Amino acid sequence: MSIIRNIILLTILLAATAVSADAQQLPQFSNFTYNYINYNPAVTGFTPCLEMRIGYRQQWLGFEGAPKTAYALAHGKFGVKRKSFHGIGGYVENDTAGPFSFTSLHLNYAFHMRISKGYTLSSGIGVGFSQYRIDFGGMTLEQQNLDPIITSSISEFVFPQINMGFWLYKSDRFFGLSMRQVRRSTVGELADKALRTHLTFTYGGAMPMSDDLTFKPAVLLNYVGKSRASLEGQAMIDYKKRVALGLGVRGGNGLSALLKLDMIKYLTIAYGYDLTLSKIRFSESGTHEVTLGFRACSDRDKTHVPCSAYD
Repeated sequence: MSIIRNIILLTILLAATAVSADAQQLPQFSNFTYNYINYNPAVTGFTPCLEMRIGYRQQWLGFEGAPKTAYALAHGKFGVKRKSFHGIGGYVENDTAGPFSFTSLHLNYAFHMRISKGYTLSSGIGVGFSQYRIDFGGMTLEQQNLDPIITSSISEFVFPQINMGFWLYKSDRFFGLSMRQVRRSTVGELADKALRTHLTFTYGGAMPMSDDLTFKPAVLLNYVGKSRASLEGQAMIDYKKRVALGLGVRGGNGLSALLKLDMIKYLTIAYGYDLTLSKIRFSESGTHEVTLGFRACSDRDKTHVPCSAYD
């Protein structure tokens, strides 16, 4: 390995360590209640029928090398009984930030069981793998005639990656607790350190304001080992379960404008725009997030336990 490559790798790893000291290693979403299945496998199978979603998040639009996240998922239920059912699904996710990127694939399973006082408790597990990459060819260097090894790319395959979670919900509220990257794998030659476990707690509620309007507050608390906990909040106003508007805030560092539309049968569109308020801010640059949800429903499942705070 050349001296130049050693210098580049050391610089990259120092930068990554500095950033991850106060940040999580996994993607985050502004519309976290609508993207909650990305945080917690226990949500798998909650919907009354087969559901598919695709999402895309572009941070700091117009800034070269800015983080981008794309994902697709599908999940549904089976084995429905009077007080219990199973959920199964999977998702693929790709995250890119400059020369760094990773792609992951997970399969989820959850078991939902009704308990006392109108609550349903779900426990879930997700098992999958990730491939981490550094593309040296995408790096801009002033020195010419560099060692060919630093103009190529290297990658590392990590298996298994395990996520676990619990979800307690009823018609007007939900509580969730999840652990992602339970197995602290190392990323080989890309970084001589373990992937950190992400512990996430979330709460959401639905409070009727009138026959047509519902107030939906939600909070998400995320903790990554050896870093400060981050707190996110949302306040949405829902009109007849067709249009929802609201604001979100992330740990004093960002403000989000949120929109969710259910105007077309079986299709939901969620959009979020983030404005960064911290010192890490680029002029004329915002963060855009779009999620499309599809449900293949014929008749409503009579055994479905609706949660207006989430559904």
